[in-house]
Amino acid sequence: MAKITIITIKLEDWIEYLKSRVGIDLYVWGGNGEKIVNLLPKLCDMEKADHTDKQALQNIDRVLTLLNKRLLTGVDIFIICGEDCSGLGVKYLLVKKIIKSDMTANTLWKYITEDGHGKKIPLKEAKAGDYLFEGNDNKKWHIGYAISNKYAIECQNHDVGVVQTKISERGWKYAARPDWYSDQPTPPEPEKPVLKRELYFAKDENGKIIIRGEDVKQAQILLTDKGYNPGEVDGIFGNNTMIATKNFQHDNKLTEDGVIGKVTATMLGFKWEG
Repeated sequence: MAKITIITIKLEDWIEYLKSRVGIDLYVWGGNGEKIVNLLPKLCDMEKADHTDKQALQNIDRVLTLLNKRLLTGVDIFIICGEDCSGLGVKYLLVKKIIKSDMTANTLWKYITEDGHGKKIPLKEAKAGDYLFEGNDNKKWHIGYAISNKYAIECQNHDVGVVQTKISERGWKYAARPDWYSDQPTPPEPEKPVLKRELYFAKDENGKIIIRGEDVKQAQILLTDKGYNPGEVDGIFGNNTMIATKNFQHDNKLTEDGVIGKVTATMLGFKWEG
């Protein structure tokens, strides 16, 4: 029986490729990473494929405006490529023979989650190598690529091209983990900060906030990382930190009391030793 060769890629190489395109490549509808000098004569036809004439002309103007900005900062026109959100990843996957044909964000989602090339994961568990999606249960229309558990790289739109963004600050709703990375050790889970007391908003008789310290600062950092704004990260459990805690509790179906006790602390990412 012939041996089946399973094609894989190195996660480190994939991430380095993504990083190399940040601040360089442009968003071009239907592009798959072709050199922009070769795409310029076809821009009109590409944009008209899925836009009205007016929209196409507006998009072309946005592409050329960003191209001019790139050139004014010294970027060599011959290294600038054009792609849309899925094209950023598709080019690499085609070259590495992971896939055999062009794919949209929606078909990439199905390829990973339905066709046996990976699995769906909770968005909050996304880490380097995972694919992030905007859309709904029936269709995914935008895709980005996680390079860590906090940051992603995406070909965002005609105005900014390929950028690195913070996952918590974008509109991602879904995540998928492909199975085509080779011998990449699972990074050790970072050591969790320890919390030994409940944190909450309270004042003494003089109106001074009582709950302060490094553990409060760590709680504020964890809230911020999860997309909740506790105000200044100052180690003081003030009103803004209480509100951020309540919002976190609400979204995670916890008791909305603004107190970081055992359950809330554990879900935030603490190791509870109170």
